Amino acid sequence: MRFQAGIPTVFSGLLLASKISALPVGAEQQPIFLPEAELHDPTSYALYPLQSTIRDVLHKHLVIGDVLDDFEPSYYLDIKYPKNHESVLLGNDIPVDSVSSRPVFTFHSIDAAYSPPRKSDKHKKSAFTLILTDPDAKSRDNPKWSEMCHWILTNLTTPVAPDPPRLLKAKAGEIEEYLPPGPPPKTGAHRYVFVLLEGDTTSLKAPKDRKHWGYDKPRHGVRDWAKDNGLTVVGANFFYAENEKQ
Repeated sequence: MRFQAGIPTVFSGLLLASKISALPVGAEQQPIFLPEAELHDPTSYALYPLQSTIRDVLHKHLVIGDVLDDFEPSYYLDIKYPKNHESVLLGNDIPVDSVSSRPVFTFHSIDAAYSPPRKSDKHKKSAFTLILTDPDAKSRDNPKWSEMCHWILTNLTTPVAPDPPRLLKAKAGEIEEYLPPGPPPKTGAHRYVFVLLEGDTTSLKAPKDRKHWGYDKPRHGVRDWAKDNGLTVVGANFFYAENEKQ
């Protein structure tokens, strides 16, 4: 079984709700007990571990390295496939037939979970882009099609409050329609990586090709596209899926 490290549930699963925060660690899920003092002052405990845990898991699974340069997550991505009651949990396994439809999602600033909004932030708005990429196409050992672009949704704005995940309808901001993951037979498990990018979305264009994001070189994709478009990586989440024929 692949290593899985979870994070405290905050914002519809990201705000500390009790003295126990259950962390998804595969079949061996164990609760973490937080001391009383740290519950009253979560900034001393939860803020840094949340950011560092996400980053550590991305390193562990080589998402940082194969897909992204090193970064400090500032937003948490909450992504669900509600039809089959599946959630993306930093490296969990999800059946291919459960991800055939576009997911619902929301994202929130990790800092905002522990700090009240300031007056100076009242009118501050940022633009975001959500992408889905496969760095393991055709396979992790033979990434000759990597990265494969599966989705680009732009013109997203910072949620005003911890809204429940919602399905955004296809619109002008969807510059690359959702391509359901479809790992070929006998290619092992693929990592499917959601990345949240911050920056100007007014002139974004889809890559000229889904394969290699149009860069015509294996292991090239969202990192290049983000750099070319002046976008900054602020969050990431991912899952594994594989063809039943192995």
